[in-house]
Amino acid sequence: MTSLDESLAEGQPSDLVPVLSATRWDRFEDLLSRLSDRLNPILVKEARQSLRSRQFTGTFFLMLAAGGVWSIVGLALLGPDVAYSADGPSMFYAYYVVLAFPLLIVAPYSAFHSLNAERQDRTYELVSITALNARQILSGKLCGVVLQMTVYLSAIFPCLAFTYLLRGLDIFTILLTVIYTCFMALGAAVLGLLLATLSPPRQRQIGFGLLFLVILGSGFVINLTWIFSLIASQGGLIDSTGFWQLNLAWFVFYINGFALVFLAARSQLTTVCQNRSTDLRIALVVTQMSMLAWTAWGQLLVGGNTIFAFILFSVLLWYFAGVFMTGEPQILSPRVKRDLPQSLLGRVFLTWFTPGPGTGFMFVIANMITMTLTANLPFAYLATQLGLAVPTAVAGAVAGTGTVIRLTRADVLETCIIVSSYVTIYLGLGKLMLGAIRRVSEVRLATRVLVHLMLIMFGGGIPWVVQMSLPSTRNFGYTLLQITNPVWTIWECCNHGVPIVGRVLVVSLPIAAIAVWALNMPSLAAELQQVRVDKPPRVAQEDAELTAQAAGPPAHTSPWD
Repeated sequence: MTSLDESLAEGQPSDLVPVLSATRWDRFEDLLSRLSDRLNPILVKEARQSLRSRQFTGTFFLMLAAGGVWSIVGLALLGPDVAYSADGPSMFYAYYVVLAFPLLIVAPYSAFHSLNAERQDRTYELVSITALNARQILSGKLCGVVLQMTVYLSAIFPCLAFTYLLRGLDIFTILLTVIYTCFMALGAAVLGLLLATLSPPRQRQIGFGLLFLVILGSGFVINLTWIFSLIASQGGLIDSTGFWQLNLAWFVFYINGFALVFLAARSQLTTVCQNRSTDLRIALVVTQMSMLAWTAWGQLLVGGNTIFAFILFSVLLWYFAGVFMTGEPQILSPRVKRDLPQSLLGRVFLTWFTPGPGTGFMFVIANMITMTLTANLPFAYLATQLGLAVPTAVAGAVAGTGTVIRLTRADVLETCIIVSSYVTIYLGLGKLMLGAIRRVSEVRLATRVLVHLMLIMFGGGIPWVVQMSLPSTRNFGYTLLQITNPVWTIWECCNHGVPIVGRVLVVSLPIAAIAVWALNMPSLAAELQQVRVDKPPRVAQEDAELTAQAAGPPAHTSPWD
C-alpha cells in the first residue's frame, strides 16, 4: 500500500493529496446543468426539431443573404454622400422588412404546424399521458417560438443598429419597432396554437392553415404600415404623452387578449373530465374590468361618447364567450365536483365560475347586468353632468326635423337594457337548441357556432331582407320591423341614440328576455343541484404523499434533533 492509500485509509491529511476544489468554470457548468434540467421538455423537443429543420435553415440563410445584399446595394444607392445625409430611415425600413417576414409569418406558422401535425398524426396523445399538462405543452411551444425569434434577431439586429449611425433615426424608435414586432409575433403564435387546437380532421385541416396564412399576411401588411408611419414621424410620436398613454392601453389589451387566447387553447387541449372553464371565465371578468377602467380614462381625457364603445365591446365579448359556454357539457365529472364551492357564500358567488351551460348562461347575464350598472352610474354622470359628452352630429332625418340628436343618460340606460335583452334572448334560445341536440348526439364546437350563427342570420337577416324588398319601407331607415334584428338595432342605439320606436323595444325585449330565461331555469336548477364530492381514498393518499415530498424533510427545532 502506498503512502497516499495509507493516508486516505487513516483519514489523515497528506501532502500528496491534491486539494479537491471545483473551479469557477466547473461551478458555472454545474449551474447550467441544473438549469437545463428545469427547462420545459417541450422546449427542448421544439429546439431540436425546429432549429434542425430545413424550414428554419432555409429561412435563416435567406434572411442573412437578403440583409447582406441590401447592405451592399443600399449603400451603393446612397452614394458617397452617405456620410453627410440622414438616410437611416430608408435603410432601416428595408432591413425591417427582411426581419419582419420570419418573425411575423414563419415563426408563428411553425408553431401552428407543429401542434397541428402532432394532433393529426396522433403523437399528441403520447405527450398528453406524461406528467406535462396542457399549460406546459403550450408554453413549451411558445418558448420554441421565442427561441426562433431570438436567433432571427441576433442575425439582423446588428444591421438595424448600423442604421442609427447613418443618422435620421433615434435609438428609441429602433427599439420600439423591434418590441412591437416581437409582441405581435407572440400574439400571432398563440393564435396559431388556438387554431391548431380547433383544427378538424385531416381532410379539412388545409382550410385552417389557409385561414391562418391570410391572418398572418394581413397582420404583416398592417404592421409594415404602422412601422412606416412610426419611422416617418421622425420620433415625434415618442415625445408625445398621449403616445405613451395609448401604448399602455394597448399593452393592457394585449395582455388580456393573450391570456384569453392562451386559456382558450389550453381548454381545448384539456380533457373533459377536468375543469376547463374557471380560469377562462376569470380572465373574461378581468378583461371587462380593464376595458371599464380605460373607458373611464378615455371619457375623462377626450370626452365624446366613449361609453358606447364600452357597451359595444361588452356585447361582443360576452356574446362570443356565451356562444362557447352555452354548449359545455351539463354533467360534471367527479374530478371537477371535488372543487365545487360548498359554503353558502361560495355557492352564491362562485358557482357561476364552474363549468356548465346553465352557469355559463347566468354568468353572461350577470356580467351584462354589471355592464349596465357601471355604464349608468359613473360614466353617465361624467358624460352628462360634467359636460364631457359631445353631441352626435346626426340630422334628425328620423324625426323629420333638422335638429341634432344628443345622446343623454336615458339613451345610455335604454341602450344597455336593449343590448342585454338581445344577448339574453339569443344565447338562451341557442342554449335550448343545443340542449335538444345534446339528447341525440354530441355537441361539438362547430355545432355551437353554427346554431348561434343561424339564429343571428334568421333573426337579423329575414327582417332586413323583407324591409329592403318592399318599396314602401325600403327608404324608411330603422323601423319596428327590425325588432328581432340585433345588429341594426344595436348599431342604431350606439351611433344615433335610441330610435323613436325605442320605447317599444325597452318594454318588449326585456319581457322576451325574461321568458327565455324562465325556459332555461330547469336546466340551470339541475346544474345547481350538483354538490362537492370527496376525494377517493387512493387519490387523497397520493395527494398527501406529494404534499409531503414537496414540503421536504422536517426542519430542526433544537440542537438535539
